[in-house]
Amino acid sequence: MEKNNTNKYIVIVMIIVVLAIAALSLMRKYNNEPTENYGDNTSSKTTTGSDIETFSGTISAVDTGCLADAVCSVTVDGKKIILVKGGRALPPDTIVGKLIGVAIGDLKQKIGAYANVYAGLTPEGDYTLYGNSDYYVEVVMISGK
Repeated sequence: MEKNNTNKYIVIVMIIVVLAIAALSLMRKYNNEPTENYGDNTSSKTTTGSDIETFSGTISAVDTGCLADAVCSVTVDGKKIILVKGGRALPPDTIVGKLIGVAIGDLKQKIGAYANVYAGLTPEGDYTLYGNSDYYVEVVMISGK
């Protein structure tokens, strides 16, 4: 009986997340931000500008190298997102988005979890949280691991 209630709560949380994403999308549309959708309609990718994207998918890889003087990143839906360039304190005027729902040190345990991303595109073709405080990677569903 308790497991049945847990499943109901998971479904309710998933519905709330989907509604929140839809509301955010509508808010951007009515704020006159350009929204374009490329490719087939089954994609979870929405382009919101020439160098900014929102997309959702499964976390497939994590790099916590920033804890030892490198870069921390997470791969969602096959796309690498730079979270932190580590090993040094950020200058006070650095603008960086946020990781929501998990700490960087615990991110490896979330491989297989579902995440939403709003990030900028780098010249190398990756994504980054640097450059806009509104950027984020949000872990919204914990895997069964």
